[in-house]
Amino acid sequence: MSDLNHSNNNEHPDFNEISGEEKLQVLRDLIELTDSHLTQQVLAIGMDTHEEDLIRIEAWRALGMAGSSALLGEILHAAAQLVRDSEEDEDVQNYISQTLALLPVTEAEIQLAQEVLEGNANILVKGAAFAILVAHQQVNGAASAPRIASIRS
Repeated sequence: MSDLNHSNNNEHPDFNEISGEEKLQVLRDLIELTDSHLTQQVLAIGMDTHEEDLIRIEAWRALGMAGSSALLGEILHAAAQLVRDSEEDEDVQNYISQTLALLPVTEAEIQLAQEVLEGNANILVKGAAFAILVAHQQVNGAASAPRIASIRS
């Protein structure tokens, strides 16, 4: 298989043309996500509610490597949408939140993590939200959030 991270779009797989199992393997084989076209494709997979959850989870895992991407704002916005969606699969929400712990975030994602902790989300999703706060203590509001979360528990 060709290196998926070259900037030549002809070397990237067309995710619409490959099967679920092959798509899963291609996502697992990604070791960096620096190409905007590939990042956009991976984000589309992560957002596609018709895609298998395991494939979406692998897409979000890969998006955790997109911290320097020009699409970071779009990734963060998409993540927030899915984490707030009460119809979204909890395993997918968990991995999205874990991805946010890896990416550079803003106060908006810190607020999202606080909302998850204060809400009635699955315990694994809450754990991942807590990881966002721990990983990003330097962002305004994150440093005090763990104390607030423990007081409200």
